[in-house]
Amino acid sequence: MAAAPERAARPSDLAGLLRPLAESPLRVDQNGARITAESLHDRLVVVAFVNGGCTIVCAVRTLELDKLARALPEPLRERVRFLALGTDPARDGAGRLRAMADGLVGPTTPLRFLDSDAASAAAILARLRYPASLLPEPPPTVLVFDRRGEIAMTYGSDPLDAPRLITDLTALETFEDGLGQPPRGTRQAASTF
Repeated sequence: MAAAPERAARPSDLAGLLRPLAESPLRVDQNGARITAESLHDRLVVVAFVNGGCTIVCAVRTLELDKLARALPEPLRERVRFLALGTDPARDGAGRLRAMADGLVGPTTPLRFLDSDAASAAAILARLRYPASLLPEPPPTVLVFDRRGEIAMTYGSDPLDAPRLITDLTALETFEDGLGQPPRGTRQAASTF
């Protein structure tokens, strides 16, 4: 019974990723829109990592995510948001990420590219257990969050398994109250005890 108040008091996994430290600035995408966990409420969210000096692996990952975002079936496309978090604050200012987005996937991409400050990037990379020695190459990880902003799945991204992601996102969409509750269209069996 005590778990529910604790759960409500702590920020969601997605909120913790977008603002990993209390002093983390609010994130703004390449178009100047503020992106918060609240603005993504009740959406499935796919997060990948990039940097403005993207190598071929990072560029291919970004192109594949853009292609996946555009290929989702129409009802699902409206429910899923794709974020690309910058991991190199020294070089990933909003202008550089916008140039990367426009040059690589075009200005109409459904991907939202978010810059990062040094402290937030370090906190995120530590949570992912990503060695700093591998930077500037961003983590080859894709995170998927449910409608409550809780981590639902983690994938490797090199190569991106788009068919599996589409299948998993389609299934995850049916969990209207997150993974801890039954999916839409099912009923919990009444207890016989």
